Amino acid sequence: MKKINVPIVPNNLGTRFKSSDIWFVLQTNKFQKVVRPKRYQDVSRGNALKRLEKSLHKEMKYHESDTSFIRAHLFNATNRLTPNKILQSNYHTYYFKLTPQEIESCLFVVTSEFKTEVLSGVSGFTNAYRVWSERSCNHEENLGDRRSDEIEVVIPFKVKPQYYIPSIEKRIFYHGSIERFDQLNKYSYVTPYKEDAIKFAVPWSSEELLIKDDEMSILGRPPRRLIFKRDAGIKDSKIYLYAIKGVETISAGSNSGKNYPWNRITINDALEEDKSLKLEKKIMSWKKELNSY
Repeated sequence: MKKINVPIVPNNLGTRFKSSDIWFVLQTNKFQKVVRPKRYQDVSRGNALKRLEKSLHKEMKYHESDTSFIRAHLFNATNRLTPNKILQSNYHTYYFKLTPQEIESCLFVVTSEFKTEVLSGVSGFTNAYRVWSERSCNHEENLGDRRSDEIEVVIPFKVKPQYYIPSIEKRIFYHGSIERFDQLNKYSYVTPYKEDAIKFAVPWSSEELLIKDDEMSILGRPPRRLIFKRDAGIKDSKIYLYAIKGVETISAGSNSGKNYPWNRITINDALEEDKSLKLEKKIMSWKKELNSY
């Protein structure tokens, strides 16, 4: 299982796709290399969970009655575990895939327009995704009503995630600077995206951009590519990219005053001495470096 620092961005599956295109996502409050269904007696408020999952046991009669299920979500079809919400989460987030044979052994709970339906197997998954995608298209203008829409997968066996994002306090953040230092003072801006930290270290303003990136601007992030007007006079230079770990951060407003989950500031100093600050990379040319992202 590979540790990653930022969420995977889900693609629209469209109407024709392979099982290998599908990512599932789940969260736990404690790190687990393998996520397994637990016995109700080992779960906090296990009796309440057992009552809640009683109807699922009726659909899966072969599953042990004293054992719970893994409850995950189809990453391409959930408004509960979006990249924005994952970035703000204090839980560990896991991504994994299932084979067609594994999908056949699962239940799919599709919620659409506040109505819930339980379907099983590959055909059940296909129907669940059709219901969700049609609802999504027909009600695209009313996003507020879609907050409960999702496809939840009920899994009766253990899963081995391919990727995971740790909780916020164990995540790595980055800060770029044109200067070398051994201490990053508190209230400094940090971001989980390396490329953003590099871009923010370059002294530029939006008025100097030749091409503006509205999509990234809406997300509160710098453009994918920094292309400046001829008279901007912004030169190539060295950039020191720092990694910050084990330092508490809080959400911070952007220049426009809006809050985004990846805009954060430190509330304690980060020091090379205690290894909370590390020089990740000395970049000789930020232009060449950004071309690699």
